[in-house]
Amino acid sequence: MPTNILRRAKLIMPYFVKIALRVISIVVILYIGLSIFGAIAIMEIPHLPLKGSPSSVGVEYRDVSFPSRDDSVTLKGWYLASRGNAVLIIVHGGFQNRIDYDVDTLGLARDLTERGYDLLLFDLRGRGESEGRGRSLSNIEQDIGGAIDYLNSKGFASASIGVIGFCSGAASSCIFASEENVGALVLNGCFASVRGMIDSQAALRGIPKFLLDFFIPGVAFTVKTFYSYEPIDPIDVIPDVTCPILFIHEENDNLITWKETYQLFMASNNPDNEIWEVKTAEHSQAYKMYSSQYVDRLDNFFITGLKNSVVNNANSTDSACADVLSQ
Repeated sequence: MPTNILRRAKLIMPYFVKIALRVISIVVILYIGLSIFGAIAIMEIPHLPLKGSPSSVGVEYRDVSFPSRDDSVTLKGWYLASRGNAVLIIVHGGFQNRIDYDVDTLGLARDLTERGYDLLLFDLRGRGESEGRGRSLSNIEQDIGGAIDYLNSKGFASASIGVIGFCSGAASSCIFASEENVGALVLNGCFASVRGMIDSQAALRGIPKFLLDFFIPGVAFTVKTFYSYEPIDPIDVIPDVTCPILFIHEENDNLITWKETYQLFMASNNPDNEIWEVKTAEHSQAYKMYSSQYVDRLDNFFITGLKNSVVNNANSTDSACADVLSQ
């Protein structure tokens, strides 16, 4: 009897081994496939065409273009002239372009020009009218650096350039400012870590955390291998930002928590930094809900942060402004 059982076991075992190997193979293939899919979903940014212009909000503007730093990808934008003493760059979110309707970048640009600031609204690569391919949190130094270089070439010193970033644009602006000085920085809805943002996005899409934790190593490996992307967390580089920073958090933001914003504020080293939570507002929509308060807050911050380069004389002019408009 034992001999018969042993014979049967020997016959059955190869069958179960084959089944197990097939199951393992299917799991591995699914893991690799879903990791690749996840990496593409995270990194690839679909092109969002540009629709509209500053003329829709009654503002005069000029089309401008300039090369990105180092790799010379053509980036396009609008220059909105005011008094020409200080200039602000708006850095849009990852899946947006220079016209961000969630923020209402056109309305914000109009209101800031009325306060005396020149504005540069431009599309990051692969978005709007800019060339190249859009990648999440990539080519930061090249794209924002290209905008800074363009303004420097028109006569604006870095101390008179302010940067306003929204969501992933805020994270990109933070990373850039940790490596290169600008006059002042506004971070609206900046996440503290890439993983934290991924967790928030997954939760909104109903993806269970255990499943996310299971696939993250595969996605991270795929992103690094195929996109050469190494994540940089704002919380790690914020201490290196030397210019004044205004941190803005919307109370009902479903992606960024107050805790994250406060952690960034506490990790920053500049005593001139400010933090503001906008009550009842949702992600990136503080300006849309409280336009006058928002512009007042930014204006007061930049007057100090840009070292008084903003002159309160509406009739004042500057050669830098004239240079941009005559190009």
